[in-house]
Amino acid sequence: MAALLAAGCSGASGGTYLDARPAGPGGGPDAGTSCPTSYAAPDPDRPRIRLDFELADDLATVRGTEQVVFTPDLPIRELVFRLTANTAPSVAEGNRIQVTAASADPSGGAYTFDPAGAAPATQGGLLRIPLGREVPAGQQVTATVEFVLTLGQQAFDRFGRLDRYAWWGTGQPLLAWERGVGWHTEPMLRYTAESATSEAADIDLTVTAPGGYEVLMSGTQAPATDAGGGKRRWTSKADRARDVSVAVGPFQLRRTTVAGTTVIVGTPPGTSPAGLLSEAERGVRLLVDKFGPAPFPVINLARLPLGGGGIEYPGSILMLDDSRGVTVHELAHQWFYAMVGNSQARDPWLDEAFATWAEESVDGTGSDAGLALPGDVGDSTAEFGGDERGYYTTVYGKGGAALVAASKAAGDRAFLAAVRCYVNANAWRIARPADLAAQLLGLPAATRVLREAGALP
Repeated sequence: MAALLAAGCSGASGGTYLDARPAGPGGGPDAGTSCPTSYAAPDPDRPRIRLDFELADDLATVRGTEQVVFTPDLPIRELVFRLTANTAPSVAEGNRIQVTAASADPSGGAYTFDPAGAAPATQGGLLRIPLGREVPAGQQVTATVEFVLTLGQQAFDRFGRLDRYAWWGTGQPLLAWERGVGWHTEPMLRYTAESATSEAADIDLTVTAPGGYEVLMSGTQAPATDAGGGKRRWTSKADRARDVSVAVGPFQLRRTTVAGTTVIVGTPPGTSPAGLLSEAERGVRLLVDKFGPAPFPVINLARLPLGGGGIEYPGSILMLDDSRGVTVHELAHQWFYAMVGNSQARDPWLDEAFATWAEESVDGTGSDAGLALPGDVGDSTAEFGGDERGYYTTVYGKGGAALVAASKAAGDRAFLAAVRCYVNANAWRIARPADLAAQLLGLPAATRVLREAGALP
C-alpha cells in the first residue's frame, strides 16, 4: 500500500499523486463526493505578514514588529489579534506579551484589549484595533503592531529560555480570522494546549539575535548576515504558514533530503544529531507515503535542552523529546493543523486525534481500546473548562482510538483513501468535521463509529 501511494508523488509542496481509492462499490468515498487529485491551492487573498523579531543579549525579551495586509471575505469594523503568551499557565512560567503600539488603515481610534480569560496581570487575551468605518469584503486593510515578548525560564511551553537557548512560537499577536466565519474570540485556555484559529498566510520572517548562535525557524531560511553590534540576522520565507516558531541556541545542525523535502535538525553541543535526524527522516518518508507530499519544502526540528514532548508549527517543530513517537506525532501535524487547518478551540480533535492516529498507524501501535473512555471526541476546548486531563484523554486518546476503529470498520485502504481526499480538498483551509463527513459518505461504518464517539455531527 505504501509503495502504491508513494508512486505518484511529486514535489515538496503539493504536487499531484495517484488517487488511492480502490475500485468497486463501497470501496471509498461516495461517487458524488469531490476528491481532488492534488492539494488545493492556498487562497490568493490570504494575509500577507511581515514579522521582525529582535532577541535581547540576555535572551530574556524579544522586541517585535508585525505588519499585516489583510483582505477580509466578510465586512469588518475592527481587527482582532490573539495574545497567546498571556494565558494564565504561560504567565505563571514567566512569559507574557505586551503591545506597545498598534494602528490600522483605515484608522478608527485607539486600540483596546479584552481579558478573554488571560492572566489578570496582563493586558489581556485579545487586542482589538478599530477601523474608521465598515470595510467591505474584498478590500485590503493594513495594520502595524509593536510588542515586547518576555520569555520565562525553563518552561515547558511554546515560549521559554534556558542557559544559552531561547524559543518562542505564536510570539506575535495572531490574526484570529476564519474565512466565512469571522473573528475568533474564544477565551484563553487554563492549561497548556492549543486554542488558536488562524488562516494560512504569506509570511516574511526576520530574526536578529546575538552572534554565536544558530537560529531554526519556520520557512525557507537564507544564510545569516551581520546585523552589527555583535548580532546576526536571519530571514526566511513561509508563503503558506498559519503561524511561526523560532529557536535560538548553539545548535549543531544536520540536514538531509527526504521525499523532496529538506529536513534540518538542531541539537545541543555534546549530543549526537544523528538519532533525531534518522527519526525525522523515517517519519517524513512514512507520512508522505500515507498522506501525500510534505506540505513544506523545509521542516526544521530544534531539540531544546529540556524534556516534555513537542510543539508543532508550520515547517518547524520545538522538540522537547526526540523519541520516535513524539517525532512522528509532531511531523504529522505538518499535514493536520499546518496544512489542513482547524479551529483548535472549536474542533481540537481534527488535528490532535489525527496526529495521534497517524503516529500510531505509522508505528503500528494503534488500538481502539480508548473508545471506552468517557467524553465526546468533538468537544470544544471550552467544554473541558479547566479539566486538562480530560482534554488530553478525550481528544488525543479517545480521538485516536476512534479513528483506528473507523479505519477497521471501513477497511484500512478505503478509510485512508477517504482521508487523503479530505486532505486534498481542505489543504490550506480551516476544515470542520462536516468536511471530513463529506468524504466518508461512501463509508457508513466509519461514519457510524465516529458519530458514536462524538466526533461527527
